[in-house]
Amino acid sequence: MTVLEVVFVERSPSKLLDITTLRYKSFGRLWSTSGAQMSAEMPGNLAELLRTTSGVVLDIGPGSGELLYMFDSAKITAMYGAEPAVDLHVGLARRARESGFGDKYHALVCGGEPESLIPALHRSGILKTDGGKSRVIGDEGVFDEIVCARVLCGVPHPKETIRGLFALLKPGGRMVICEHVANPWRTEGRFAARIMQVVYTAAGWPFFMGGCELQRHTLEFLKEAGEWERFELKYVGAQDTIPFIVGELVKKS
Repeated sequence: MTVLEVVFVERSPSKLLDITTLRYKSFGRLWSTSGAQMSAEMPGNLAELLRTTSGVVLDIGPGSGELLYMFDSAKITAMYGAEPAVDLHVGLARRARESGFGDKYHALVCGGEPESLIPALHRSGILKTDGGKSRVIGDEGVFDEIVCARVLCGVPHPKETIRGLFALLKPGGRMVICEHVANPWRTEGRFAARIMQVVYTAAGWPFFMGGCELQRHTLEFLKEAGEWERFELKYVGAQDTIPFIVGELVKKS
């Protein structure tokens, strides 16, 4: 049996009261040591979907870039990676270079929620301004594609975040999804697996995994975000304690 220890040293006593900072540091250390191993084999057809990603892309929660090698950088005009854990940015920049992105990759210190993401996109220059304020997106959108791989489980306000991402997507644009969700025990899942999700949550999984929630109904949140022309998500490992939904969504033109 392998035992994983996560330890970090914080020399600023005042930050001990900042739970968010502590959480990101804990997760950053975990991901720096184990992210590559945890990303070696992704569920479903995610690798195929990422390989066909093109245009201007928003990558939510890229970590330290373990999945960047799956993209075809030649098909991508520009990629913006929204990663709130600052400790992961060194690895993210390195893997972006190794994957052939060059100056096409823009790492942003922010999360996927609108109150964090929109100001960061504004500062990056991709959002136009009107009187010093970020442009209201409306139905026009900015990105050709948005990638969410194992990240919507950890955003603070999932419904609002997903609606914000929908607004940022251009009409006809694609969203690539790979997210673990609440076990669908009423249909193709297992009640025992659903109970284990409750047990892991009570044991502290969200804190030690950077805010990751095991029991989110992300599929329903995505359906409710707006009008989709195509909505193709499938469960992978539906009977497991950590089942995934994987697939693609296309925004109505």
